[in-house]
Amino acid sequence: MKRPRRRWRRIIVGLAIVLVLIAGGLVAAVETGLLLHDTATPVSIAEVVDRFQRQGQTAKGFDGVYVYTTRGGESVDVFGGAHHRYPRRTSITAVGVKCGLRLRWDALKERTATWTLCSTPRGVELHAFEVAHRFFGQGDSTSYACAGSILLPVDEAAGKTTPFHCRSDRGSEAGDTQVVGFEPLSVAGARLNAVHVRTVAHGSGGDKGTETTDWWFDVRSGLPLGISLVSRTSRGFALGDIHYREDASLRVVSTTPLR
Repeated sequence: MKRPRRRWRRIIVGLAIVLVLIAGGLVAAVETGLLLHDTATPVSIAEVVDRFQRQGQTAKGFDGVYVYTTRGGESVDVFGGAHHRYPRRTSITAVGVKCGLRLRWDALKERTATWTLCSTPRGVELHAFEVAHRFFGQGDSTSYACAGSILLPVDEAAGKTTPFHCRSDRGSEAGDTQVVGFEPLSVAGARLNAVHVRTVAHGSGGDKGTETTDWWFDVRSGLPLGISLVSRTSRGFALGDIHYREDASLRVVSTTPLR
């Protein structure tokens, strides 16, 4: 009769250990934010303008905050899934840098993107960009450095294709940038001529998948009159791949910046 008791004792001890591990896992999940409610917080245009003014820089040229009508959102399928819908109006802050222009898109407090565009003898080059997301209280930011990634070639010939390559500490994106053609866009009642450029990048390493970005640059000023983002990427996780989706469309409201 002693052996069965020992067996039951071992079972009870084993269950106790499992319960302790589960409890510890829940505590860790709460501490790291995995069990927090997911949020999508709009950023007011006034808040962005105030941040621009507090930078203490003398606004000149194209510097300032541009308002864009916006459609779309982003989503992930981890922890039952979450979807962030973008506000009807978002902003892009343009600030002159040594080599050209830096653009920061504030879609949400949980979603931002920054692009650094530099003028080179070959044309306007995407020098670097950074994407930041936050789901379930967990922030994720990736910075890319690009080499020879011409967004807008000097000749702007329709159909012209140039290679695209950027690298981060997680992996790289490579593909092609193509000048689709010239298209008129209506902005605040004025008809502006835009050059349409499309970049298709394939990720490898940590983030895999395809990201397509369409730009509509004002032929005269180089200001982005419109941007379209489509992303279908995934990242390896302990419980399986996390899939990320984004569909966003932006059109500038006015070419006069807020300052």
